[in-house]
Amino acid sequence: MKTICRRILSVSLAVVMALTALSGCSGNNSNSSGAASSTPESSAQSQVSKKDELVVAISSDVSTLEPMVQSGQAIRLIKTCLYRGLMAYQADGKIGTEIADSYEIGDDNKTYTFKIKQNAKFHDGSDITAEDVKFSLERILDESVGATFRSDFANVLDKVEAVDTKTVKITLKEPCAPFIDYLTLPESVIVSKAWCESHKNDLNANPMGSGPYTFTSWDKGREIVLTAFSDFYKPGKPETKSIRFVITPDATTRANALQTGDADLIDYVAAKDITAMEKDDNYKVYVSEAPFMCLQFNVKSGPLANPKVRQAIAYAVDRQGVINTAFMGRGTQIFGFPTQKGENGYDGKYDNYFSFDQEKAKALLKEAGYPDGFKIKILSSSTYDMHKQTAIVVQDSLKKIGIDAEVELPDWSTRIERSNKGDYEILVSGTAGNIVDMDWTTNYFESGEPRMNSSAWFSDTEIDSLLKEGRTTIDAAKREEIYDKLRKRVLDLSPFVFINYREQAFASSNKVEGFVNLPGVVTYNSGLTLEDTYVTE
Repeated sequence: MKTICRRILSVSLAVVMALTALSGCSGNNSNSSGAASSTPESSAQSQVSKKDELVVAISSDVSTLEPMVQSGQAIRLIKTCLYRGLMAYQADGKIGTEIADSYEIGDDNKTYTFKIKQNAKFHDGSDITAEDVKFSLERILDESVGATFRSDFANVLDKVEAVDTKTVKITLKEPCAPFIDYLTLPESVIVSKAWCESHKNDLNANPMGSGPYTFTSWDKGREIVLTAFSDFYKPGKPETKSIRFVITPDATTRANALQTGDADLIDYVAAKDITAMEKDDNYKVYVSEAPFMCLQFNVKSGPLANPKVRQAIAYAVDRQGVINTAFMGRGTQIFGFPTQKGENGYDGKYDNYFSFDQEKAKALLKEAGYPDGFKIKILSSSTYDMHKQTAIVVQDSLKKIGIDAEVELPDWSTRIERSNKGDYEILVSGTAGNIVDMDWTTNYFESGEPRMNSSAWFSDTEIDSLLKEGRTTIDAAKREEIYDKLRKRVLDLSPFVFINYREQAFASSNKVEGFVNLPGVVTYNSGLTLEDTYVTE
């Protein structure tokens, strides 16, 4: 057996190190093994006078508190406080243990044995057991739950066994290079079997986990309040007695709340506010560039079923126009596939696969049988200005090649509901890989029912084969070759049009300590560091 307490895949480490420089201000890193820290810094913290409450103004209303459903980064901040899984990306960007104390991988690369922390408890005071882990992983596979990453786990899980009270054995169907990465997903959390069974499996109405904070109240449309969990398995955590998440969809209102002291920390800071706050010593700005803006297509029927039409749109979109309009000039154009230095097999050769060439776009439309264009709808959202403005620039770009596009702007909850069902023609999306490993692409390009990150009804047997081969191959060099082929095939078929890398930014008052915006693609896991976050008096 290969014993590993804090294993980080070499690929993951390379990416994190490459992207760490992109992260903004950093606070105190949480200990990656979940153990208590006795450094001079933590001793100094104990002498600091801290406010009892941390107020976080978040950009989206809460559509669901079901922990296994990914309903947006803003809601992940809340869910990460309430729930934890076996593993997680830590404040330093590395993978560390959470509920797990240690784990072993069998020589067959298919058997994972996890030891659960002896002091790990749920908020109702019950111990976390191997039966809870077994129940939770099987719950992800339960179609009635609607777990976002159900297909990822269904692809690889064979069986889960409770060896004893604190030992669980997970057997995979075949080797899976990124399996530990799967367990870091904020939706791969461990829930109480007994609690779920006594509450009809409804964790939206009855949230109860093992995270640093317990659920206190939910004033729908206004705020959610959490209270520190005194039996959290990390001694001395969390740093603050309570967190109040205030629903504040408007970006200007969020920035004003920070400026007036009504909020201590805000998410999704608009580009104009990033620039202003970076120049003001009253604020801290935490910036990570890796999320990307893109268009997803419903390819079931009509013009968008034709790859040449999708490629035409890839040539037509004014990417710099999106950056200038939606992001105040902050961002990087993407003319290829959104992978960066350090990711499996990335060598830059597809960085300029497309270009901004509207004449080429018109020629492709003509080849596809649409010389006079067609009418289409673009689904975006009024909640986030960057989504709205991206849609408007894309609308203008398409008009110039003869495509008449109507922009739809529902609120974010409605947009999420529609995107999960594939209820759109063109969808404006801002996203990132959910894990560092290139297998993040499975959730985007694998054949199957529509889901949040996939283009609706897209299916390709070659891509499916490459995704499986990349996932089940352990040799790093071979995986590089596989993902090189995958990138080329995806660009050829263009189920997505990648537009630009954008900044994912948080901001706080200068009295906030401990918060970290995780580097690069793991920025969406930054809620984990709220256990370390506090406001000085």
